[in-house]
Amino acid sequence: MQQENIRYVLVWSGWLRLSHWLIAAGVIFQAISAWALAHDEANYAYWLDWHLIAGQIILMTLFLRVILLFFPGSSNWRAFVPERSQLQAMVQMLKFYISFARFPLPNWYAHNPLWLPIYPVLFLILAACAISGLLYNSSHIVFGQAMFELHSTLANLIIIFSIFHIVTVFLHDLKGKGAFISAMVNGYRYFHYTDQNKGEGSNLLNEQSDNQTIQISIDSIKKPGEK
Repeated sequence: MQQENIRYVLVWSGWLRLSHWLIAAGVIFQAISAWALAHDEANYAYWLDWHLIAGQIILMTLFLRVILLFFPGSSNWRAFVPERSQLQAMVQMLKFYISFARFPLPNWYAHNPLWLPIYPVLFLILAACAISGLLYNSSHIVFGQAMFELHSTLANLIIIFSIFHIVTVFLHDLKGKGAFISAMVNGYRYFHYTDQNKGEGSNLLNEQSDNQTIQISIDSIKKPGEK
């Protein structure tokens, strides 16, 4: 008899979720305030002050994220090192995106396998963008760009990444069943797997030892109206 097992697992710690949402809110606010700086000349000083404050908050949050790299769990730096078993999932993830979600969505535990090498780069870009913003009016030249030009380039990269991230996360929830969005709110994800080795006497819901695993016998689910 085929059974589907659902495990409710804490994947994201509270500190990681806090850093994620602080960075997300900071990026959104920075995009809005940057637009206001270019279009609301009457309140330029107001928006500039808050833009600088938000940039410093992002920097402090990135420092928190760096500290979390040395704690166990999904926030650890080892989580960003792809394992050999994840290489196939990376290819499947790429097919999923290129086919506009026509290919099946692969399973993963914490970080999207395709984006594993991208996240550390994003952290560096965020830090570089914040620092270049603080040095906006300086005369330093980096990669052939003045600080204000570098700041604008990095900010555009962050906005493009953010839009793509939001779209794909919603797409993951639409096509998958791992509760990707809510997991970044409460920390928990659902993991589904099948077990065909259970006997005929299995119940629809089996008692779990850790109060997190529910075994569902597909064959014993009754249709509406059946007794």
